[in-house]
Amino acid sequence: MTQKEFEDRIRRLITAEDYHLVETLYMAAGDMDKDEFCKEMRVMCAYDGANDHIELRQCLKAIGRRVGGMEAELSFLRKAVNKEREELAEFLIGKASAYNDTDFYSAAVKLIGQKQVTLCKIKMGLPLWSEDMQYINDNLK
Repeated sequence: MTQKEFEDRIRRLITAEDYHLVETLYMAAGDMDKDEFCKEMRVMCAYDGANDHIELRQCLKAIGRRVGGMEAELSFLRKAVNKEREELAEFLIGKASAYNDTDFYSAAVKLIGQKQVTLCKIKMGLPLWSEDMQYINDNLK
C-alpha cells in the first residue's frame, strides 16, 4: 500500500516519516487487507483538525492498549487450552492403565510429553510401565 492509498482510505494526511511506521504496522498485521487495516487505523488515530494530519503518537498508544488486551486474552486462552490438554491426558492415562492400551498412552504422551505423563502416573498412583521406567532412568543419571 502506498502513502497515497493510505491517506485516501483514512481520509487524513500523514507525513512520510510517520507513514514508514504505518507501513511497518501494516506488514506486521499479517493477512489483514488494506481496507480493514485502514478502518482500524482511522478508528484508533486521533488527528489534528488544523492541518488534517493524523497524530501517530496517539494512534500508537491506542494500538498498544489494544495489543495489551489481546495478549491478556491470548494468555487466558492458552491457560484454558493447557488445562483441557492436561485433563484429557489424565483421562487417556487412566484408560491406558485400565485397559493396558499403548495407543491411549501414546496419545497422552503426544499431548503433554513423556515427563508429564510419568509424573501424572506417579501422582495418580498408577503402575509405571517400562517406558516410564526408561524415562526415569535416562533422566536420573
